Amino acid sequence: MTNPLMQHHQQHGVAMIERNGVAVPARYTTSEKEHLAVRKNILLTDYSHFGKAKISGESAWELLNLLVSGDVSWIRDEQAMYTLVLDEQGQIITDLYILCDEEAYILFSEWVTGDALCDMMQRLLSEHAEEFEDIDEITALNDWGMLHIEGPYSWELLVELYGMDIAGLPFQEHMHVDDDMLLLRAGKHGEFSYKLAGEYSALAHAWQQLIEAGEKFDLSPGGIDYQHQVRLENPCWQPSHISRCPVELQLQWMVRYDKEAFIGMAPLKERLEAGPRRRIVGMVIDGQPDILPQKGDEILFDGETIGEVIECGYSADLEKTIGRLFIDNAYAWADLTHFSARTADGKLISLQTAAVPFARNYSFLVNPSEHSYIDSSRPRDLLQQLEWQKEREEKEKAEADAAVTAAE
Repeated sequence: MTNPLMQHHQQHGVAMIERNGVAVPARYTTSEKEHLAVRKNILLTDYSHFGKAKISGESAWELLNLLVSGDVSWIRDEQAMYTLVLDEQGQIITDLYILCDEEAYILFSEWVTGDALCDMMQRLLSEHAEEFEDIDEITALNDWGMLHIEGPYSWELLVELYGMDIAGLPFQEHMHVDDDMLLLRAGKHGEFSYKLAGEYSALAHAWQQLIEAGEKFDLSPGGIDYQHQVRLENPCWQPSHISRCPVELQLQWMVRYDKEAFIGMAPLKERLEAGPRRRIVGMVIDGQPDILPQKGDEILFDGETIGEVIECGYSADLEKTIGRLFIDNAYAWADLTHFSARTADGKLISLQTAAVPFARNYSFLVNPSEHSYIDSSRPRDLLQQLEWQKEREEKEKAEADAAVTAAE
């Protein structure tokens, strides 16, 4: 049966794409326009392809702690964590959000289904049945969808709809809104971003509310094609990566080695102690070459093959070609020159390594307590705030000088 949110997309003739067996919009307009919206205003997208599951019971946190690389014991009610699920070889299966929600934990995954998440938990439970006796429920939330509201002024739109608490909601925390939906502040692209999860009927209503209220914020509805550009600028983990090893991917910050145990811990520790043979590093090429390096193209240093290209693309904002490389550990440092990529037709393209992320996130210039997109009495961002302050100081100085002159 078609859900109400899907019906809305179909009525607008939106191009669709399938992820995790769920159809979601690929784009509403163009990827370029939607990319600009997420960097300058607000982009509203349907993220219902995220797998969603729930686990409850006194032993729930202990089972999850064995499943993931992070430490679930650290999060409390209304808090969340971003972590990894590894296999027995210490390779990434998926990244994952875990929300501590009163008597249960809610799991969101971009790359596996809710049923797959439940299978992982059930399999672990069956293998350790005596350790985790107090598990009440493990269930997929297949009747839930998810909206993603992202951009420098997404917080201001949500404040208008759901109240001032949104403005103070910390990163990786969540709250209930309209009684039947969860709002999580979390994202991967460097901008203010929020995930709104709940039953499809509630989300269809919320979508329409966001569209109407978002008009004055120049909100754009969009699809997930925009991810290609924002994730080129602000890299995050994706299954298409050449490696799935957290050490090689420089994702050690998502692993708690001081935990008692988690799946894949032993082989991952061994690789960490031995040191990775290759690691990920950013790359940059001035301008836009006629032929862009492609995934898998060889990387050479002074003529010697030392690795390969993971991803590459042109950033109109930076006026540079950017991407990431998977290269020998000795060369995986930023700002090194004398590298080249060899394309499929044998052409050599000069490049240098670079630090990531590449994006100059506009959200860093926006403070919810001081700025506003729609309130003309408040500056829109830090730059305008400084400009207004300078104008006030110049006016005050001119008035003071005039007063002195008049007194003389």
